[in-house]
Amino acid sequence: MGTKKVLIAASNYWTSPFKVGSHHYAREFARMGWKVAFISDPISPLHFLFARSTELFQRYDIWKSGPVSDLGGNLLSYVPLAILTPHNKAILRSSFVAKYWCNWTLPNVLNIIKKMDFEEVDLLWFDSIVQSFWINVIKYKKSVLRIADKNIGFTKSTVSIQKMEHELIGRTDLVVYTAKNLAEYIKSYKPKLMSYVPNGVSIENFIDGKHAIPPEYTNIPEPRVIYIGAIDEWFDLNLVKYCAESLPDVSFVLIGATKIDTSVLTGLKNVFLLGSRRYEQLPGYLFNSRVGIIPFIKNHPVVSSVHPIKLYEYLACGLTVVSVDWEELNEIELNFYRADNYNQFVNFIKGGIANKHTEKQDLKSYSWEKATEKILELINFYPAKENV
Repeated sequence: MGTKKVLIAASNYWTSPFKVGSHHYAREFARMGWKVAFISDPISPLHFLFARSTELFQRYDIWKSGPVSDLGGNLLSYVPLAILTPHNKAILRSSFVAKYWCNWTLPNVLNIIKKMDFEEVDLLWFDSIVQSFWINVIKYKKSVLRIADKNIGFTKSTVSIQKMEHELIGRTDLVVYTAKNLAEYIKSYKPKLMSYVPNGVSIENFIDGKHAIPPEYTNIPEPRVIYIGAIDEWFDLNLVKYCAESLPDVSFVLIGATKIDTSVLTGLKNVFLLGSRRYEQLPGYLFNSRVGIIPFIKNHPVVSSVHPIKLYEYLACGLTVVSVDWEELNEIELNFYRADNYNQFVNFIKGGIANKHTEKQDLKSYSWEKATEKILELINFYPAKENV
């Protein structure tokens, strides 16, 4: 039996410090002995004019290097460079750009895939609608579309991309969704097969990771309350400000790429914005904190369909978790605090700090390994581990 291959079309890039579901599934496939092509959404010259960032240059380095090998050679990652890429601006939001940007890649992304030996795969996996063209240009045995967000809720979403998502729902062999309230939306576009498979946790990264106190913590006094993840349009800066002002003796540590104006936090001496950190560094920051928080804007259109990975990661490190409340959290049968208002959020943080002996919770059933096995069973690729 030959080695199985999967091409994962992902919104994010492989070496991003912000690890999402596509990263974790890729690792699971590689661990099972599959060969993985991890293809990121494209960059363009316009990004360098209007959206320069550390992440952009990291993407550029992957493009410049060509396919980059990782995980013992079982994974190859690549970031295409295109003349124009889809975005919610002027001509970039057109269906023409959404459908044909792949034809304007340098070098041609299809030639890159052929050199990687992935023009024919066992499984074609979509975590990105932007790359829906793959379903027309490579040979595959089965296909999966994973919908992890209400994409229409993002400001960068376009009508063209939404139409492409509707089409992909009907064409792929399996549609996996991570939040229960996405089911009716998906069903309306007549999928062949659909299944609720929520996000999980890479338990070993946190249990077996490095727990040493990070150098920055020397100047960040205990007790520490921490947030890890994107600081974006759905992040409630006013809630963090309220907490910091209400608890002046508590340090609030925010780790992640900042994509919004955070000036509202300026002058708060107990708020520390540390920027991004590598995924393997996170255990040290988490294990040396007391409470993990999820301060999202509850009524933001994206939040209602979020199944938060960070909640499991906090719990894996033994933290008390305090989150704003939304419906999808009903599906998580673990112990954590769900606040209805700012004052309750603060009180739950106080309780978490006071409770120095947090009960360890069993997260084995929430692992990415279990999620991967379920999906492979649904598309008849299980048992998935190669006989080597």
